[in-house]
Amino acid sequence: MVESIRLYKDLHDFELQDPTRVIEWIGEKSICVAGYDGTKTNEILQLLVPQKLQIKENQGLCPERDLKVEHGGFSQYPVYSLKHVPGHSLILTSSPASGLVQVWKIGAEDKDVIRPTSTIQSDVGKDTWTKMAVPVTSSPGVLHGSHMNNVQLTEIESNKQIYTLATLGSEALGSLSFLDENTFLLCGLSGTLMLADIRQSEIASEGSLALSASCNSHWIATVKPGHKDIASLSSEGHIVIIDSRELKTPLKCAKGKVSVSSTPESFMCINWAPRLDGCISVSGFDGTVQIYDTKSWDESLKERDVLFTHKGHAVMGLCEDGGIPQVTCHTWHPWKERTLISAANDGSLHMWDWLDVCTGL
Repeated sequence: MVESIRLYKDLHDFELQDPTRVIEWIGEKSICVAGYDGTKTNEILQLLVPQKLQIKENQGLCPERDLKVEHGGFSQYPVYSLKHVPGHSLILTSSPASGLVQVWKIGAEDKDVIRPTSTIQSDVGKDTWTKMAVPVTSSPGVLHGSHMNNVQLTEIESNKQIYTLATLGSEALGSLSFLDENTFLLCGLSGTLMLADIRQSEIASEGSLALSASCNSHWIATVKPGHKDIASLSSEGHIVIIDSRELKTPLKCAKGKVSVSSTPESFMCINWAPRLDGCISVSGFDGTVQIYDTKSWDESLKERDVLFTHKGHAVMGLCEDGGIPQVTCHTWHPWKERTLISAANDGSLHMWDWLDVCTGL
């Protein structure tokens, strides 16, 4: 354990009352988490990250319990997706138990309540839930849908539908992301990629990830705002990097070092590092978060070395049934280049700043 701690600049271990599968930054000092238990009412919490986490010297392991609850609310549904609306005190949630996007207002400074304000109707099929993406615009809106053929953009304040994607494809969505304020990416669960623009109803371009894995794989994808590359992840642990300008030709491929395949309702997660060029992070297959440097990759589908593996949840935690915790989600700090936050299904929440063993930084 002591040897492992030396791999970090900082490693902080927190414990949530209930596990979360969402971590969303609210500005640079707070995060939002929410429960996903389908048998009870679930808390939605805005947590202030402790000031102590911002200092630079190496502290090692700090099992603190001083995450401060700034605001809180209760959802009658399990929360599978949560998005913050930039520039506004609004968050959005969705769930497989409801065909609604729930709009929440984060209370003013003198109030600590996150309260529901309205709902947006969103069609949901079997065994899936509404995926969401929020554009950075002056008038807050949300792009939402559960399948390729029911994606629409709704203005939050008026609840007015202002865009509908025209496509006949009925494939369930794995993920939905904005590349910029107008262009967005749809990743179908079976590996279909579609690029569209909210200024026109038709699909701009289309490709497929299915050639990179077995037909039974399911996929998610993510984009790095302001950049052209798309990172996608399959349930078999395959990673494919594609240029958004040419969806039919993979630029880089890898077989991730995963022990088991994932399932559609599981916790698959892939993210670009916002401050490290070419680095991505992957989780949802076991109790670890893996970081890869993709700069040297080519289009060959082969196993690649992991740059760093966070094993803290698997090593330090234990589920009620005695099993090893599984990472449910993770996210990068918006400006601290090697800092991430990860959560697991035992309720653990880790904030960690990792060292590059090659450079010592």
